[in-house]
Amino acid sequence: MVVALAIIAGSLVWVATKGLSSSLVYYNTPTDLLQKGNAAVGDRARLGGYVVPGTVSRRGGVIRFVVGDGTTRMTVLDMGSVPELFREGQGVVVEGELGRDGTFHADTVLVKHNGVYTPPPPGETPHSGDIPGA
Repeated sequence: MVVALAIIAGSLVWVATKGLSSSLVYYNTPTDLLQKGNAAVGDRARLGGYVVPGTVSRRGGVIRFVVGDGTTRMTVLDMGSVPELFREGQGVVVEGELGRDGTFHADTVLVKHNGVYTPPPPGETPHSGDIPGA
């Protein structure tokens, strides 16, 4: 009976540990990805850093920009749309893979923000232009 309970308890701990570790998602900086070298090419990854000012260009449906971490810079190509808060100098996390050419090919762009919400002063309402979809 004790052995069976120990096996069950161990199994539950193993399942919980595996479940939590697979749900944690980290991101790499440009320096981290470049240190991995060819091992990082083609693997799914998240890249985090700041959009370097003066590097954003849009041609057709492609957005090209550079993400930096203060030490290293990496060019990012995104074929989709970017959030409205996306701009130069903004913190971003992009999901995709590192190409053989050293360019990070993103399919998702997430924008970091401070999370501070300031409601309008008493008696005022937000303008319809400030409300997404309005």
